[in-house]
Amino acid sequence: MYVFSVMFGISFLNYLDRNVLTGAAAVVGRELGFGNDGIGYIASAFLVVYTLATVPLGIWADRAKRKNVVAICVAVWSIATALTALASNFTTLFLSRMVLGIGEAGYFPAGTALMSDYFSRKRRSRIMSWWSVGQLVGILFGFVIGGQVAGIFPGSWRLAFIFTGIPGLILAFIAFRLREPRRNEADEEELALYPFAVGQVAEIEEPPHTLPMTSKVWSQFGTLLQIKTLVVLIAMQIFAFFVLGVNVVFLPTYLQQKDTFGMSSGSAGLFSGAVIVLAGLAGTVTGGYMADWLNRRHQGARVLVSGIGFLLSAPAFAVAITSRNFGVFSAFFVITTLLLTIYTGPSTAATQDVVPSALRASAVALSLLIAHLLGDAFAPTLVGKLATVFDPNPVLDFQQLLTGQYLSRALLITCTPALVIAGLIGIFGARWMKSDVAAAEETDRVARQ
Repeated sequence: MYVFSVMFGISFLNYLDRNVLTGAAAVVGRELGFGNDGIGYIASAFLVVYTLATVPLGIWADRAKRKNVVAICVAVWSIATALTALASNFTTLFLSRMVLGIGEAGYFPAGTALMSDYFSRKRRSRIMSWWSVGQLVGILFGFVIGGQVAGIFPGSWRLAFIFTGIPGLILAFIAFRLREPRRNEADEEELALYPFAVGQVAEIEEPPHTLPMTSKVWSQFGTLLQIKTLVVLIAMQIFAFFVLGVNVVFLPTYLQQKDTFGMSSGSAGLFSGAVIVLAGLAGTVTGGYMADWLNRRHQGARVLVSGIGFLLSAPAFAVAITSRNFGVFSAFFVITTLLLTIYTGPSTAATQDVVPSALRASAVALSLLIAHLLGDAFAPTLVGKLATVFDPNPVLDFQQLLTGQYLSRALLITCTPALVIAGLIGIFGARWMKSDVAAAEETDRVARQ
């Protein structure tokens, strides 16, 4: 639990540093001379670099001490955050967010594999869900700090990056001092205590397909892509990441537009963060416990629960984004956020369950590469550009905070179909998890001999 607390703090800081700019984006855009399309370009710059760097850093984590990878990456992104305060124009801000992407890319694959060797399959969904709560709280503080500090005086947004970058160096040192667990340690200890438990869970109707282990990177990726459940999770996350990515990027800006709700930067950041944390906390924790409980009866529950959450969120999102009544918007946005975040713990745990322990960080890296690259990496650019195309006077309207109706249209026509597709993929793809878990366990058993 000490390791969990350290990783929780890092997860919190990860999303805080990532979203400080999001909370201040409307103010920063007006000061540095860019609009909705520029916000989209900067968000995509971070996501593209983050996505591409995930693979080599994830592979490194499977060959080195995961705690060291985490520590180095936390230090890099913290320095990048602090240096963002020096940005003087769109180009320097764009470049600083690219460097931030490199630092954050290595933390999640290494951290997920590290946590999976501290907590066994039996409670992995719950632990991953609680760990993900740190992301939600980080988004809240990022939105609030960015929005509140940006509204103090011209250029005050720079202070937010300085003060949020410093704590990361302390956490990097603490992470470096953690104990590195043995690969698959938690599952082996669980098997030693309850020798019949794993066999009961992994019971299948036909002999499992044993997965070959190889040191060649491309062969490893080929091996991972033979796991049907992993492919289902990646496909589902492509569409889910699209929706989550663009809404986190544009929500505070959307709320500040005078043709939507006309909130101040501080109020928009506080409202956005509060809803994401409260509703997201409820959805994330509920999803983790629900998936672990249902997993005892149906081993595809972790994928199934994720799919149902996405499918139900589609109509709620459509109502929220088209409403100009703040009460209606708030109610349906809360429902949407709750349903969207159900997937967080179960999908992370499912990814770890269906792959051999020696490939867990690589599996996360591969999942993030494909899901981010095809999902949210270019999503902010697409939505920002669509909003600009729909707007006959994009520059003037952004300066006057009158682009809400165009953002709403861009979000509606892209995000609603994506949620429906993500939901259907999860619901129909849950059938393969039982045999894939058994195959991963058999591979680990053979590797121990």
